[in-house]
Amino acid sequence: MKRLLVIALAATVATSGLVALAQLPQTQPPSQPAAPRGQLIDGVVAVVNDKVISQSDVRSRMRWMLVRFEKEPGDDIMAEIQNQAIESLIDERIQVQEFAKLSKGEKISAEELSASVDDLAREFRISREQFNQLLGEIGVPLQHILDMEEAKIAWGALIRGRYLKTVRVSEGRVDEMLERISSSLDKPQYRIAEIFLYAPDQQSRTNAMTRAQTIIQQVNQGADFQALAQQFSAAPSASAGGDLNWLSPGDMRPEIAEVVLTAPEPPVLLPPIQSDGGIYVIALTGKRDPTDAAKAVILDMEQVIVRGDGASAKIDALKAKVTSCPDLTKALEGVDGITRTPMKDIGLMQVAPLYRTSLEGKTAGQSTEIADLPDGGKMVFFVCGTRSGDADLPSRDEIRDRLFNAELALVAERYLRDLKREATIVRR
Repeated sequence: MKRLLVIALAATVATSGLVALAQLPQTQPPSQPAAPRGQLIDGVVAVVNDKVISQSDVRSRMRWMLVRFEKEPGDDIMAEIQNQAIESLIDERIQVQEFAKLSKGEKISAEELSASVDDLAREFRISREQFNQLLGEIGVPLQHILDMEEAKIAWGALIRGRYLKTVRVSEGRVDEMLERISSSLDKPQYRIAEIFLYAPDQQSRTNAMTRAQTIIQQVNQGADFQALAQQFSAAPSASAGGDLNWLSPGDMRPEIAEVVLTAPEPPVLLPPIQSDGGIYVIALTGKRDPTDAAKAVILDMEQVIVRGDGASAKIDALKAKVTSCPDLTKALEGVDGITRTPMKDIGLMQVAPLYRTSLEGKTAGQSTEIADLPDGGKMVFFVCGTRSGDADLPSRDEIRDRLFNAELALVAERYLRDLKREATIVRR
């Protein structure tokens, strides 16, 4: 289970990861006859709307997928990698074809493709020149990577164009999630990572359950959970090796939280969890108890300092007029000698002890007593809002983005599934 302890680490290119790649043949077997110049003899694995996926395409994709493995995976995982390589190539053919149809022949620019490959190199923390060298060492043509990135860019453009303005997240859903998270702040937090196997129907669900058991077996035998997540997970977290960081039970899917709360002490792999749309493989890698910070008060407030004659009287006049922070702007008009400083997301324990007591128990719309400053000035805090929880509690915008991205990913999955159902796909 030691592999579970390094899930959050960024993917790197390990020399040992090239061993498995070297075992994949880079050329056609010698038993096949040599082809005349310009004639393709590569075997056909699948045909997607008359577009061929060849054996060399699959080999190249498998070599690319294996880069992230630190050591050669077992036979079961190699079979999964082969299946995943074929399915990925089928998806990409369909995505590019749909983009070409709806964009009326528009092409992804060479500059955009090159920038996307540069991003891939940065993921591996190497230069573009080193990345090109890596491709040569593992036998993956640069054009294969360009085709892969073209499909990614095209599909992203399609989804944004069709659904960006139609997917909506209601304030009620934001409130519901925020309430769930807030109510869990006094409970332990768990560090988890996920592999989600998409399975929308009963037939695919049975297959996904078998695949989940295979993945669990491989991890227990020493396979890298992060590498498996990057290759097999259909969740957005796949790019991070499945890592979801620290979560409270209220921030998890209910079916996952139920299993996590009754799990043995981490690190541990949980049994496959059935959910809407598929099967989850969950690695529980850590647990921590609530801290004092999780019970602290976080403040949004305005600090007002007045210097000079009549400072206390000026603050008293402000306190009489201001019942909420929006009132402060108008109340300060024409008043001299005043400095106003907005202070957002300030933990009560961050405030100097000399002034902290006056803020304890204050709620939105209230102000503190006038405090004396060492230079003779006067100060008051106007409280704009308060909330409980530590600094990791997500904002409404963060929750809205999380829900929006999840909904957009779901819409994209349905769109691709419909396209595949309508497509002519022949597997050989």
